[in-house]
Amino acid sequence: MEKHLASCAKELEGVEAELRRRDIFYKEQLGRIERKNAEMYKLSSQHFHEAATRLEATVKPRRVDPVCSGLQSEILRCYRDNLQEVLKCSDLVKAYQHCVSTAQKG
Repeated sequence: MEKHLASCAKELEGVEAELRRRDIFYKEQLGRIERKNAEMYKLSSQHFHEAATRLEATVKPRRVDPVCSGLQSEILRCYRDNLQEVLKCSDLVKAYQHCVSTAQKG
């Protein structure tokens, strides 16, 4: 009976040793995978930022300040002053259209 217990204990120690080896192996594998994943993330992030920077350089910045606001005010005033004869404002409208067109090209 003692031999049987000793045999079982030895077998159990062998199984435990194998489990420890596998645990170490899988932890090492997990560490490698996590490092590789971190490298891939860093590289992907770097590529994304490089592409975004290149794209930003090709996009024309938009103008945020109002264009031809002086002429716009004059047109509105002209319309108010000439409610029945709005054609009197046509020269201002043409000047405004020209101003906007020039601003778009610039």
